[in-house]
Amino acid sequence: MSQSPTRSIKCDPTNGEVKREKFELKKNFGFWSGVATVVGGLVGSGIFVSPVGVLKSVNGSIGVCLLVWVGSGLIAMMSALCYCELGASLRTSGGEVTSFHAAYGPALSFMFVWSRVLINPGNAATLQVFASYLLSPLYSDGCAPPDSAIKLIAILLLCFLIYLNCVSVKKTVNFEIAFSIIKLLAMALIATGGIVWLALGNDIGKNNFQNGFEPGPLAALTAWDVGMAIYQGNFAYSGYRFLFIICEEIKNVKKNLPRATITALFLVMMMYILVNVGYLSVLTVDEIISSKAVAVTFGKKVLGPMAFLIPLIVCLSTMGNQNGILLVTARLSFAAGRSGLMPRILSMIHVKYFSPIPALLLDFLLVSFFILLGDAKTLIDAFSFFEWTVTGLNAASVLILRRKFPYLDRPYRVPTVIPILLVCLSIYFVVLPFLRRPSFVFVFAVIFYILTLIGYYLYVVKKLRLPGSRRATIFLQKLLQCAETDWDGNEFEKEEKQL
Repeated sequence: MSQSPTRSIKCDPTNGEVKREKFELKKNFGFWSGVATVVGGLVGSGIFVSPVGVLKSVNGSIGVCLLVWVGSGLIAMMSALCYCELGASLRTSGGEVTSFHAAYGPALSFMFVWSRVLINPGNAATLQVFASYLLSPLYSDGCAPPDSAIKLIAILLLCFLIYLNCVSVKKTVNFEIAFSIIKLLAMALIATGGIVWLALGNDIGKNNFQNGFEPGPLAALTAWDVGMAIYQGNFAYSGYRFLFIICEEIKNVKKNLPRATITALFLVMMMYILVNVGYLSVLTVDEIISSKAVAVTFGKKVLGPMAFLIPLIVCLSTMGNQNGILLVTARLSFAAGRSGLMPRILSMIHVKYFSPIPALLLDFLLVSFFILLGDAKTLIDAFSFFEWTVTGLNAASVLILRRKFPYLDRPYRVPTVIPILLVCLSIYFVVLPFLRRPSFVFVFAVIFYILTLIGYYLYVVKKLRLPGSRRATIFLQKLLQCAETDWDGNEFEKEEKQL
């Protein structure tokens, strides 16, 4: 049997009654901290390191490239509006764990959370980008840091971020705010530097923008190329669902969730476009496409002796991005454990720090494994269409839940045409990789999904458990000083009972 948490006891001075403070995740996120969390999730190392995919996909057409960045941002904005309706009405942490459970049932929710938590090598890859840039000044040009040193630094950073998330949610939030400001200032530096060069009469920039829609690249451009460009550009906006995942920890979630999400997305979309304008004001198309780190190439041309700021910016941006990812990923495992879709220990939080320490430690183990594994490119490719699948299912869930739970309080409603359009776009972008680049890795992904359904049948339906799992849960609970929260169920489950 689980141990009771230590709850604060308060006395009501009006009548002398003793009240127990509810044991739950604390509401640490207001409007600005919410904006910072979304910005932190959206902006990683990609915009500074290698934004060549979009430009390469559109045959080097500068005008189409900028339009793709705008289009990707607008698609992300539409999807974010769907998440805002779901979050403001469901008001439960866990993101798609909750919305998929409500719309499609627990089986799909189980498949989603196990796919998201177990197969997530992107975190490991980003941490290794941090380590590479941190170590690069110690090695001469042409000499890459040793792989063992990169892995060691990546794991040390992971340890620091996990520790921070475990001991103080407020410090984690403040960390995210500080690093989000740094990211916005860094992007503003690149944009301003490029625009100043353009204003001073830089011939490269003039030529780029005067020939933005040059007929040559456009003539060979196909709908498939534009689709692949949007497909790649969309990944730069994939953090907009962060607040949806931590709904229970947002103050006045009905107002702050949509306001903070849309504000952050608008800021980042504008900065992404301006950063690309900055690059194109200084670098030729060939220089951008051939560069492994566009911001570094830009810095050497524009910043001169201050070019060392670029690797520093990449490191800081990566730290902030990973901090936000760890924060929200742990809430997925926490919500899944609470709903019986993952082990019960994951549904517990620390009795003093009010943080989901078991879920954070699971993240530590999995990300460390992928860091030590090394090249996770095959796994990333196998699940490259995962985001669009989730986007489509979530957009459809908006329409399904309106019919399924019509009386659920919806303080914000997205226009119906938006989820319909997103479902159509998602079908196209899920099918596109199969038609464009058929590969055995997609077969691997399908096999993994089938295995998760088998796992659902055994773990949830048949309730099979490993021998000694109950004793192990109690041992870990005592070791980590954790307990289950006072949770009275999902909003949609309450409506089901009333009906």
